[in-house]
Amino acid sequence: VFSYAEKILGQKVIIVNKPGAATEIGLTELALAKPDGYTWGFANSPQTQSLPIARKTKFTMESFEPCCNIVYDPGIIVVRTDSQFKSINEFIEYAKENPGVITVGNTGSGSDDDIAVRIMERETGIKVTQVPFEGAAPQTTALLGGHIAAGAINVTEAVPYVNAQKMRALAVMDEERSHLLPDVPTFKDLGYNVVSGSARGISAPAGTPKEIIEKMAAVVKQVLDDPDFQKKAEEASQLIKYMGPTEYKEFMMQIYNDLEEMYKQNPW
Repeated sequence: VFSYAEKILGQKVIIVNKPGAATEIGLTELALAKPDGYTWGFANSPQTQSLPIARKTKFTMESFEPCCNIVYDPGIIVVRTDSQFKSINEFIEYAKENPGVITVGNTGSGSDDDIAVRIMERETGIKVTQVPFEGAAPQTTALLGGHIAAGAINVTEAVPYVNAQKMRALAVMDEERSHLLPDVPTFKDLGYNVVSGSARGISAPAGTPKEIIEKMAAVVKQVLDDPDFQKKAEEASQLIKYMGPTEYKEFMMQIYNDLEEMYKQNPW
C-alpha cells in the first residue's frame, strides 16, 4: 500500500517492522509516538482489542485514532483431506456428542483464530479443545502431520492447501462465501451466526488531527482503487475491504465491546 501511497503523498515512507508479542511491541510504539501525522501503524484486529482486555498493556483503545481498514481475511475451519469430517455439520454433530474430544489448532490465546473458535463454540453449542501454536506455520504443520484434528486459520492461508487437496475446508466465518473458495459454505448458510476474521488497517496515535486522518484515509482509498494495485492484491490473495475513519472506528470498538463481554464469560 505505502509504496503506492508515496507517489500520491510526494514523500518517502519508511517501513519499520516491530514484530513480537502478538503485535504488542508495535502497538506500544505507535501509542507512544507523537500525534503529528508522521507515524502510522498497522492495527490487526482482534489482537489490538484482545491484548488490553486480557492483560495490562501500555495502551488502550483510546491510545489510537483509527484511520482506515485495508484487508479483511475471514476465519475458516479446515481438516486434512483424509479426515472423518466431510462437512461442518458432521463436525458439529460429533463435537456435541463428544465434548472436548476434537482438537483445534490456533495461533495463540487471544488471537483471531482463538476468538473465532470461541465464537463457533458459543453459536453452535459445542465444546472443542483448543491447541495454541506460535503462528500459522507450526499450526499447519501439526494439522498436516495429524497431530490435531482441525485448524482455525484464515481463508487466504487455507486456499493453497485446499487447492492442493491437502486440506478440506468445512466452513467460512463470514457473511458471504469467499470468491476464493466459492464451494465452501459459510456458517451462516447453515444457520449459525459465526462471523470472525482478521482485519488489518492503519491507525495513528490518539490526538492526531482529524484532517490528517481523513487525508491519509483518502490516500489509501486512492491506492486501493488503483487497477494495478488491485491486480497485485488479487495475485497475492489479499482480500481488500476498505472502511473509512468513522466506519473503521465503529468496527474496532464493536469488536472491543464484544470481546470484553466474551472475556468476562470465558477468559483467555
